[in-house]
Amino acid sequence: MATSIDTLPLLKNGEEYLSQSKKTLKGIHGENLLDVAVAPEIHVRMALPINKASFHTLQSIPIDDIIDIFCEAGKIFTQDMLINGISTSLDEWSELITLSTGMPIRYVENALNMIPHIFTKQQLRRLLRANSPTGKLAIFDDYVGVRGSTRFGWSPRGMNVGVGLPGNHPAVSLLGTLIPLFKVPAIIRASSSEPFTSFRICKALWEAGLPHESLFHFVTDHSTVDTIVRQSDLGIIFGNEWILKAYENNSKIKTYGPGRSKVLLEIEDMSPTHFDLAVELTYQSIHYDGGRGCINSSGVVYNSPHMYEEFKEKLANKLASLEPLDPMNPRAEIPAMDPDGARGMYKFIKSRMTGKINNLTADIRGEENFLHIEDNLAYLMPTLLEVDEDHSMRTDEYPFSFGVICRPDDYLVEELVEDTLSLSYLTDNPSNARRLLNIPSIKKVFVNDQSFKMDIAAPHEGHMCDFLYGSKASNYDGINNILKPKEY
Repeated sequence: MATSIDTLPLLKNGEEYLSQSKKTLKGIHGENLLDVAVAPEIHVRMALPINKASFHTLQSIPIDDIIDIFCEAGKIFTQDMLINGISTSLDEWSELITLSTGMPIRYVENALNMIPHIFTKQQLRRLLRANSPTGKLAIFDDYVGVRGSTRFGWSPRGMNVGVGLPGNHPAVSLLGTLIPLFKVPAIIRASSSEPFTSFRICKALWEAGLPHESLFHFVTDHSTVDTIVRQSDLGIIFGNEWILKAYENNSKIKTYGPGRSKVLLEIEDMSPTHFDLAVELTYQSIHYDGGRGCINSSGVVYNSPHMYEEFKEKLANKLASLEPLDPMNPRAEIPAMDPDGARGMYKFIKSRMTGKINNLTADIRGEENFLHIEDNLAYLMPTLLEVDEDHSMRTDEYPFSFGVICRPDDYLVEELVEDTLSLSYLTDNPSNARRLLNIPSIKKVFVNDQSFKMDIAAPHEGHMCDFLYGSKASNYDGINNILKPKEY
């Protein structure tokens, strides 16, 4: 057992709360890990006005004091934490996340250790400056800025945010739990499969002095997520295309969907150094953190006149060389799943593999089967498929190290890299990246770097404050506004 606590509580009104409704969280080995308290909808509806009412309290705290609270929370996050009166360590938390999600322990530990490094004064100030329309922190206190010679007001678009988090990666919790840093209250609805990271951040923020009513942490039934997102002044939700369809064209709700991140290779002079770098960056883009992230590449477009056969063979060899190990093994690199869920996903992927398709990793492994089951754990083995540019699988994306490679023929390269969250552009002529920056449906462009590049201060489908705040016309000048009689 990874921890001695038997129930993960809710966090509301400054207290841990054990609701009558609970869900038993199963581990990937089929064991019972612990119970998770589930908030009924009435608790959510009661929390909404309390959360919104804390808006003025949070807005009145100087931004430097907010930064200090987050810095202290970063320290508390790493220390043993009392939950239900029982001390739990960060190592225990890492084990729980791995046993619940199947994500290899090394990746979980990396993600959790990243949080206290982000919650430092230097990093938080850098994050806030990047989100400020003036590049300065004063606007978070004064709500007044100047760009060019024009003065403007700047204020929140709502009094709270309801966030529905996914469970694919621990680091995604930051997109919700950082919202109070921008002086806007939040209700966090965590994934029932990975509520641990966001819970620990929220509790650390409470203990560091963040107003309790400004941050709630719930696990709920799926039907209650809609209440949190729609009934808050602003909403953030992650999901597949079907879920996001329900919230399209709603300017009050920000959606994060499939990434369909890609690698575009355009190297004219393919030297040995260029070749090795291109293979390594593509491999890392596909496989980093086990392929669980929306910024992991799931597509490769090879638009170079040379060494295509050598490239795809070497990339497939690297992916096929990875071995399935229990995710608690510190050498494990492939996420594990429960066998039933893995069989269902495998069956679906195989049903998509029709028409002209070449399973490059299968050729190396010597078998078409990429589902491996051992010791009651299932692994979807890293897979690289070669297809024509018009194959329906060219834009497929799955939560493991999966990639599809193609070469342009009838299509323009720009058409093949549309609808991409993160694009790794490998080139010996970096100036060509300008045309990719001008494609609206490409959200990130990294030149000669992996697609799985995450900087908390960089835009992730826009800066967070682009959604949280808005500009308005005003001649207000803070304390410099002194009432003067008009002269006629």
